[in-house]
Amino acid sequence: MKIVHLADSHLGFSGYNRLDEHGRNRMEERVYEGFDLAVEKIISLRPDAVVHAGDVFHHVRPKIRPLVVFQRGLQRLTDAGIPVIIISGNHDAPKSFSSSSPFLLFEGMKDVHIAQRYAYERFDLDDHAFHCIPFCLEPDEYLQEFGKIERSGRDVLVMHGLVESLRNKRLRTVGEHELKDSLLKRDFDYIALGHFHGQARVAENAWYSGSVEYFNFGEAGDQKGLLSVDLEDGEALSVEVRPKNMIDHPPVDCSGLSTEAIAEVLMELCDPQAVRDKLIRITLRNVSRAAFRRIDQVKLSRLGAEAIYLKVRPEFDDEKEERMERPADRFSLQQEFVDYLSQESREGRIAEAIRKEVAGYGSAVLEKAVAAKNTEVLDAPQ
Repeated sequence: MKIVHLADSHLGFSGYNRLDEHGRNRMEERVYEGFDLAVEKIISLRPDAVVHAGDVFHHVRPKIRPLVVFQRGLQRLTDAGIPVIIISGNHDAPKSFSSSSPFLLFEGMKDVHIAQRYAYERFDLDDHAFHCIPFCLEPDEYLQEFGKIERSGRDVLVMHGLVESLRNKRLRTVGEHELKDSLLKRDFDYIALGHFHGQARVAENAWYSGSVEYFNFGEAGDQKGLLSVDLEDGEALSVEVRPKNMIDHPPVDCSGLSTEAIAEVLMELCDPQAVRDKLIRITLRNVSRAAFRRIDQVKLSRLGAEAIYLKVRPEFDDEKEERMERPADRFSLQQEFVDYLSQESREGRIAEAIRKEVAGYGSAVLEKAVAAKNTEVLDAPQ
């Protein structure tokens, strides 16, 4: 039996504030397009089944568009005679028993099998049993649900979460639960995992398929796509869905470079053909603050016109000593903001009255942003 393993589609994800000619978020449209391409690739592979290991949707209450895109993909797969097995992940699972699951809309579809509502379910296809453990409300419930499994002799385990051995790869999102490495039993023919966005083998028979899309620059080095798995021998082959579109350039040392030289570096890295429909980040190290400020900001903003996102990150040479003497405290954003405004006021770049007004308003905004840390979003794109 051959299956295709995919996960973390995050339909409905939008970001980077770039709109297309129809006023739609370009990143969100790319996610939908990538899902459609994944469906086409799966149909061309002709597997006996598809396993989606969670986070189909980016939100537990998706809008109409992601629901329609997903339903269309399911219909295309089942019309092609390919059954689909799905579990809910931490993004698309309700966080309480009082909320409804978006997957209720797809129950009853022919050849679509969905495990949700925090409980183990088994689906039998051909001669294999698919043991599905969706997102659970409490971390210790995974072991409890795992205990319900009765082996058939030809078994596939499907789970969503971060295994212990990858705990340094945490996404820090709502409901991110750690899966015990002890759950990765060797007597399963295959273990299909979701949540980690990079394609990775974590045990002899256990894989993360990764996501099709690059969502933030922490994923820039990850391999993306699908896995085509032969359950007879456990061989998992990586299947690319689309070319890589995220480029995190190696830092450029700008020590001693003039404004013109820095601009030339940026122009070379931001050729319109090279950046079209891509997510680009350029880090400039040891750059002169004065030289960087003299760069034509209008021209700088036009550099990434063809990109989905372009971020130029200057690291100024006069900050090096300060960074070494005073370690950054990422948990005191409001104080950092107030200190910055005070420095700007002392150097005469903003009036004292404006400083007070902006400090008060900005601190309130930052306080709300910190409080919103527990909302359902992926890591910030910066």
